[in-house]
Amino acid sequence: MSRVQVERIGGFAGFGLPGSHLRSQGELALSELSAADRKALDTLFDKKGSAEPPKPDGFRYRITRETAEGPQTIEAPEHHIPMALRNCVKDVLD
Repeated sequence: MSRVQVERIGGFAGFGLPGSHLRSQGELALSELSAADRKALDTLFDKKGSAEPPKPDGFRYRITRETAEGPQTIEAPEHHIPMALRNCVKDVLD
């Protein structure tokens, strides 16, 4: 079963950035996504994420999936990420 790892970075608290003690991460099986969400995720990977400049205090998501060639990782702003992926993320204090 293929899974995706999801990490929320940035924001006012600087989640996941160097020196931060706050991490927001989650994991989800691809089979748990709707067909529309899987298509949106595939589109993000096809486009290699989003080159859109980050918004001040805005969240970005780093998503990693395993492929036959090895892991692939992209980053995209929050508004490009399907809600099912956003909802799997939980905050952790290091």
